[in-house]
Amino acid sequence: MKGMGGARIPFRAEITSKTTPTVTRYWEIDSWRGVAIITMIIFHLMFDLWAYGGVPVVLHKGFWFYFQRFTATSFIMLSGVSVVLSYHGALAKRGSADGVAGKILRRGLHVLGIGLIFSLFMRLAGFGRIDFGVLHLIGTSIICSIPFLRFRWLTLAVAAALYTLSYVLKFRDVQAPPNVYWLVPLGIEPPDYQYLDYFPFPHWFAVFLVGVFLGTVLYQGGERRWPLPNFDTVFPFSFLQFLGRHSLVIYVIHQPILIGLLLLTGTIALG
Repeated sequence: MKGMGGARIPFRAEITSKTTPTVTRYWEIDSWRGVAIITMIIFHLMFDLWAYGGVPVVLHKGFWFYFQRFTATSFIMLSGVSVVLSYHGALAKRGSADGVAGKILRRGLHVLGIGLIFSLFMRLAGFGRIDFGVLHLIGTSIICSIPFLRFRWLTLAVAAALYTLSYVLKFRDVQAPPNVYWLVPLGIEPPDYQYLDYFPFPHWFAVFLVGVFLGTVLYQGGERRWPLPNFDTVFPFSFLQFLGRHSLVIYVIHQPILIGLLLLTGTIALG
């Protein structure tokens, strides 16, 4: 990889061969995502203790509010960075832009499909409704980010506009009619809307696009543009990378495991 001064910097994990392009994973991205996985599990544990165990903890403000915001922002922003790396990786593999958009589209549909299945399971299991949770948001954002992956300042400008729009809707208290849920993804909620997981598209797609912007700046062309020592095999980064590389699977299974353990220990009771 070329550094800012033009010298080769051997600070990335890479798998190379004579016939295939380089496949790159950056330890700092996977490690950061691994930290977000840990904070997500901690927050959802506190949520389960509050919702099903009657533990008097305040989650909607103060420490736990910002703890959750850090987790969500990390996941979504890193997803934006990752889709840029995926885009450039596909370009390098194919040698042209042909079929790259389709690859990104399939990835987004995959995440969105898992989100739909997960929300259906949670609803049928009686835990509550998830109309537009984090997986719906990330899957939709991956799809909608396709036109922005080759741009930088346009992406940031759209992110700023969407972020502003989200607060206009919030502070003007724009509401949908009762029992109208198709506007929920836009951040327009019916009165007394109750949900388990909710990430309104305008606000959080803006965060995703900030990740796309950072990806185009910090990993221009899919290459890290700044020198960083390789801590790929150093603990705890090696463990964090493992978590980060399996974040989707962990997200899907961690809540049933948490609730099952809390039920088995008698810490909570459902119904």
